[in-house]
Amino acid sequence: MQKHRLILVSVTISNFLSQLYKRRLWRPAAAFAVLIPALVFAGIRDDAEALLNQHFSADTKLSFIKYDLTPEIKTPIEREVKQRFYSSFVYTWVISAGDSIVGYALLDNVKGKSMPITFIVLYNTDGSVVHSAVVKYREPIGGEVGRRSWLNQFLNKNRSSSYDEIDAISGATISVNSVTRGIHKLTLLLNVIKDELIIHD
Repeated sequence: MQKHRLILVSVTISNFLSQLYKRRLWRPAAAFAVLIPALVFAGIRDDAEALLNQHFSADTKLSFIKYDLTPEIKTPIEREVKQRFYSSFVYTWVISAGDSIVGYALLDNVKGKSMPITFIVLYNTDGSVVHSAVVKYREPIGGEVGRRSWLNQFLNKNRSSSYDEIDAISGATISVNSVTRGIHKLTLLLNVIKDELIIHD
């Protein structure tokens, strides 16, 4: 009797999985699409907040929001910058001192040659860049985009700025283009979502 029950259970599970596949309710590709961004962002928040604490004074407060991107928000920005967002969300922070907001920070990934590049951009209350950094670079070449001398070109950039004059780096063309477009993209995004971040704060 027990053997028959085991066979029955096995057949039932097999039929169940078969039905899921036939009805397209189980999609491995979709599962990986959800899993990969989660793995890329794993541990990144702590690294980013350590950087924010170094940049701002000790008495500032960091309010974190994992901001979900809707098609209505991201599609126009992607078309303007000619680069897609890496995932369906970005990490955001509102930085405040006492009762006043003193800045914002947005973190995202862009595609390098074969691996994602994780970067963060800090803004003043007007939406101009005051600092940027590569939080995680995962490839053996092209890491020069993390150098302060190169990133300083983005200081004071805002939604109206041109991003066409950013210097190239020999041997890091893909990384330069990706990070440049990524910073431009986040700068446009902040302008769209800034008021909503204040409400959530």
